Amino acid sequence: MLENEDVIIKVSEAQNLSYVINIEEKSYPVQKISIVKSKIPVREPTTRGGVYFTDIEAYKIKAITDLSIKNEIPKLMLGPNTDFKPILIKTSLKIDGKEHLIILTTHLTNTVNTKETVELNLIVDKLDLK
Repeated sequence: MLENEDVIIKVSEAQNLSYVINIEEKSYPVQKISIVKSKIPVREPTTRGGVYFTDIEAYKIKAITDLSIKNEIPKLMLGPNTDFKPILIKTSLKIDGKEHLIILTTHLTNTVNTKETVELNLIVDKLDLK
């Protein structure tokens, strides 16, 4: 169960939020994003890069960004390296009349490249509300 699940539901339903992907010290604009809760095919606890996946449901994000992120992808993929880097997706949302910074800590599951964009498929590990 994700902490602050009510917040991620509000974020996923909100329209016209602007998002930024942060990887270490670099930022990348998000052109389009979708956040959905769906089942993941994990039947027993597994570990990847020190992160345990035991829930049978997870929030998944599909984020489309420009090609400038391509050089970062080898450091982020689950593949052969076990010590992969988290991807932070930041946005702000008004909750009860107050503006909050929302930071989604995610991990990359796969990517799809086109001529102009990169589609990142991510799993949300945690959500921080500031």
